[in-house]
Amino acid sequence: MAPAIRCDNMERMCLRRRSGLSCLAMVTVLTVASCGGESPADPSPPPAQLTLTCPAAQAAVSTTGQPVAVTWPAPTAQGGTPPIQTTCTPASGSPFAVGTTTVGCVAASAAASQLATCAFAVTVTRPPQLPVTRFMAIGDSITWGQDSAPAGFLAYPIPAPSYSYPSQILLTLGARYANQTFIVANEGWPGEMIDTGLGRLPSALTTNTPEVVLLLHGANDLLNSPSSATTVYIAGKLRDMVRASKARVAANRVLLATFPPQFVGTPPHRGAGAPFVPELNQRIAAVALSEGATLVDLYAAFPAGGKPYIGVDGLHPTQQGFALMAQTFAKVIQDTFEVKPTAR
Repeated sequence: MAPAIRCDNMERMCLRRRSGLSCLAMVTVLTVASCGGESPADPSPPPAQLTLTCPAAQAAVSTTGQPVAVTWPAPTAQGGTPPIQTTCTPASGSPFAVGTTTVGCVAASAAASQLATCAFAVTVTRPPQLPVTRFMAIGDSITWGQDSAPAGFLAYPIPAPSYSYPSQILLTLGARYANQTFIVANEGWPGEMIDTGLGRLPSALTTNTPEVVLLLHGANDLLNSPSSATTVYIAGKLRDMVRASKARVAANRVLLATFPPQFVGTPPHRGAGAPFVPELNQRIAAVALSEGATLVDLYAAFPAGGKPYIGVDGLHPTQQGFALMAQTFAKVIQDTFEVKPTAR
């Protein structure tokens, strides 16, 4: 059996022989192998701590109120010992009910006990809704949809034109509240005086059973007799129409409109009442306030003088004007009745 190598003897032997670096290298190797020394190489560093970053909170809309599938990018893992496996519960693409759901994600590495977690919220909301779906607009030729033609007479095709403000309100509501079905009845009667409109209002309410009444009437009365006395008369008749409507619907569901601007147009001009429109509108606003009706300020929505939204006869809107009227009514409907998006 070969004698055991003494570590201290090897070092002294190397020094006596003065053989330089080669001797020192040999001593190092022999010392490590025979004397229990450690390798001079640095040990491998431990893996970086495993972390997991979740995607941002997710939002979705359920147009029907039923669960909808929601997807998201995978969470990002860093550090740890590869391979890294990540899972989320519920998984991306799962159906989520209306409300807020917390998604929890976990990352696990190949090394034992290396785990990281994160979480984020998925919120599903219902779209905005209207609690009312049946509307009725009552008035004269402006409600019916007669635009301002340059000819010396007005023709009234049947049915009312698609650009009438009730027709455009229907389109606007259908676009915003896509999962609801609406009716906007057009009870405009060209050439009608306001007292006649008051007389046919009860039957129109019975026929159409509206939940909301849109009221704009009296233009022919002001045209035929432009005076302060006529503004008092029109306001009184509008008050009666509001009260008749309130017998069927809640007060705030009567949308009472001011008159759009008028001007003295080309013959046969129909804007003779233009100087009295501001006075009349003040009286209309007072009626709305005292009766609890909802005021729709068409006059304020139009530019001063009305052009190009009031046509050449000085009274009837252009097709642009009818679109502006519809937008104004629709905005009041939205602000007054809309049930905002909810996560319940």
